Amino acid sequence: MSFHLRTTFAGLAVAALFAGSATAADVTLKLASTTLENQPAYPYITEMVKEIEAADVGITVQFFPAGQLGSGEELLEDTKFGNVDMVHAAIYAQADQRLEVLDLPFLITTQADIENRLSNPDSQYNQIVSEILADHGLYLIASIGEGLIGMVAAKEPADVHGTGNKEVNVRVWSSQVVKSTIELLGYQTTTMNWAEVFPAVQAGTIDGAICCTSELAYSLFASSDVGNTFIPYNAFVERNFIYMNAAKWGQLTDEQKQVVRDATVKAAKGINDSSWQRSEEFLEKLREKGWTVVEFTDEERAAFKGQIVDKIWPTVGDIAGQDLVERMSAD
Repeated sequence: MSFHLRTTFAGLAVAALFAGSATAADVTLKLASTTLENQPAYPYITEMVKEIEAADVGITVQFFPAGQLGSGEELLEDTKFGNVDMVHAAIYAQADQRLEVLDLPFLITTQADIENRLSNPDSQYNQIVSEILADHGLYLIASIGEGLIGMVAAKEPADVHGTGNKEVNVRVWSSQVVKSTIELLGYQTTTMNWAEVFPAVQAGTIDGAICCTSELAYSLFASSDVGNTFIPYNAFVERNFIYMNAAKWGQLTDEQKQVVRDATVKAAKGINDSSWQRSEEFLEKLREKGWTVVEFTDEERAAFKGQIVDKIWPTVGDIAGQDLVERMSAD
């Protein structure tokens, strides 16, 4: 074999090696979200996708919004097994009973709470979520609080200002803590995945649902003429998370990880800040739509909180672990 030919082969081998390295650094992320186009998170998530791809670090994002790939419950399982790479959605305690600690009623009641607990990566809140997700092969990137949650109903319940029998059946998500809290307030409850809620309220299968910020109540239910009452109990926060399959995260280069993290944290903060500010605006829109928005006095809210913290909080340690309750409380 001539020297020239050997040199040519060697050059081709080196070129192939470098080409292989470049290809290995390129990655496609399948990102699934449950957010709808008319929800406040949507433009922030789409901007996040644009920023990741525009950074030119070899990442392409395939974005599937509006629950196209499943509900929050389904997406967590699919991400664990690598069918989905990255998710923006809620996580529920049916995946791990320790997650019940995230639903401590009245744990988060102000925008400052969201900033100190959810937006702060070093908070006990985020450390606890990270630890639990890691046990399931998942990597937490950011936590999101989209405002406080109220109840959508097809009619105003009985004794709505007290804790007597409400004479209605409402949906709760898969959390024993949430179920116990809503039953303490006097409701009958049905546990139901989010994807089933709107058609169930529309069909009258259930009378209402603890589910929504004022904005979601307006954009999803009121705009579709489903329901007529909003009850802002504000005991829980509309919390979503952006997380990845841990193995997929580990395959990214340091540069790629930084790009994804920066864009994700930016999106999460944008959602946190804008959603809270829009809450009162959408309460007024609900009123203009003809909905009843139940008003509670400070004394009534204090009474609800007192009973719930006194009776519900002590039970959470039995479900999630007392150590997690203490860590969360001390955050």
